[in-house]
Amino acid sequence: MKTIYLVRHAKTGEALKDCDRKLTETGMERTHKLGQYLKLMSTKIDVMYASTAVRAKQTAEILAPYVKKKVNKIIYEDKLYLTHEDEYFQILIGLADKTKNVLFVGHNPDITNVLRFFIPDFNGFLRTNECYCIDIQAETWQEIFTAGKEIRFSKLIR
Repeated sequence: MKTIYLVRHAKTGEALKDCDRKLTETGMERTHKLGQYLKLMSTKIDVMYASTAVRAKQTAEILAPYVKKKVNKIIYEDKLYLTHEDEYFQILIGLADKTKNVLFVGHNPDITNVLRFFIPDFNGFLRTNECYCIDIQAETWQEIFTAGKEIRFSKLIR
């Protein structure tokens, strides 16, 4: 089985450049609460990716200790900022098969489109500090597109 965690970055403030927007105090507090929930769910991540936008980096860095990932092991990808969901799929199919689970911290609409691909009846948008955990009945990452899928949990922190 493979597991994908999709997290939309936390609540942000304003900045001159979109990529420089930082988390608000509320965003940081909610991210810690999401991290506590993930820890309660015994979440352990093999690989963690985040966009290079400041808000995604901050969200990932807060979550990392809760999912037993060292901050210096987070993979920051330019291609996850203002992109297309295909970039997520390219990362997924490139993962080693020994990797069982992966967590992404990203942005709308891309991260929502990834969720919609795996869960077609999802018709909303991921909100800030929202997480979906999707289990996929596959042995390899190349099989994830045709294998059975189900939501293990979803969590929105407000």
